[in-house]
Amino acid sequence: MACSAPGETVQSSAVSSSRSILVIISLLIFTPILARSFPTIDEEPGVAIDPAIMRSISEAALELLKENTGRNRERLHADALPGTPGSGVLFNWNFLPGKRPGLRIDQMNYPQQIRSQQLVRSTLSSSGYLKWNAIVALEDVLRELSTWDNSPPDPSRTPGQYSFAIVGDPAGSNPWGWRVEGHHISLRFLFHGNRLLSSTPAFLGAAPTIASTGPNVGIEVLRPEETLALDLAHSLHGNQKELGLRSEGLPRDIRHGPGRSVTVKPEGIRRDQLDPQQRALLDRLIDVHLGLMQPSLMNSERERIDQSNPDSIRFCWWGPIDRSKRHYYRIHGPTMLIELVRITPDPVTSPTANLRNPDLARFPGHVHIVRRDPARDLDVSPLREHLEKAHKE
Repeated sequence: MACSAPGETVQSSAVSSSRSILVIISLLIFTPILARSFPTIDEEPGVAIDPAIMRSISEAALELLKENTGRNRERLHADALPGTPGSGVLFNWNFLPGKRPGLRIDQMNYPQQIRSQQLVRSTLSSSGYLKWNAIVALEDVLRELSTWDNSPPDPSRTPGQYSFAIVGDPAGSNPWGWRVEGHHISLRFLFHGNRLLSSTPAFLGAAPTIASTGPNVGIEVLRPEETLALDLAHSLHGNQKELGLRSEGLPRDIRHGPGRSVTVKPEGIRRDQLDPQQRALLDRLIDVHLGLMQPSLMNSERERIDQSNPDSIRFCWWGPIDRSKRHYYRIHGPTMLIELVRITPDPVTSPTANLRNPDLARFPGHVHIVRRDPARDLDVSPLREHLEKAHKE
């Protein structure tokens, strides 16, 4: 057997050590580059929610699926991974009256309607659930208002038009979601395990803003979202007014509706330019918008806001600071975009308003609210791009 000379052994060891060092250096340099080459959103997708709450939401979705068979099951369930063909019902949205994909309330029997309400109740807060039911009930008010000139009732104004859809498997290990949509409501939620991946776009509207008949007569459904913003706008003084108030460029409707980008030019007064009382008002206003959701979901989203430079959040108001006149406000920060627009004021605000009043019938008070998320929106965002790209690959 041939033996190596001592010098050759030392040289061989040195070469081997050099190669090992080069491999380690290469790994240190290229591993981060390779990691960045894969589609990613952030280190922890979504926000963590209470496992017990997540279980109740999943079980409510499964019970609704179980209650529906045949054609109704086909309407309700898109057995597709979010982001793949067939899952568009979760991503496409609008808030106009009319038909849309999914299973409508008027296509359900009574037990199925109960299950659909349980799904809504499992995901929304108590106040959110009341808002959902109050907005649905406004369709009966609008149908009655449509007869002001002795015309037949408008058939499109019906609580039965609201449509439910479930995408993916609530009992599986992959992402899944559900959405409910109809006139003035468009809500969707995407989950993965015990994490909420997205809860936007989230849209609420009201017309009339104060119910003039029915079980909610005299109630202004979206009053807190408007009142707190009015209080904040009224509190601005001195240089704050120049930063936070606009007299020109009042939008006719929300600017960031279906298909619109969530990217906006920073405008308005920053949170760190407000005094402590004003900051508290802004925080309460944001919480009212987030408070549509079940507390575990809301608190997780609020924690995400608090960890994403909250002092950079901006508030801006357009138009008169007057509930009885058209106005618009926007809250914008790293993880959210919120808009409210009062399209028309209520011409009659009395709970005993005469439904035959032509002004009330033709021009009911009208408010639109939308919440979007620059990173995790299911309409236009890196999250949607990530889901679609991941499944293509």
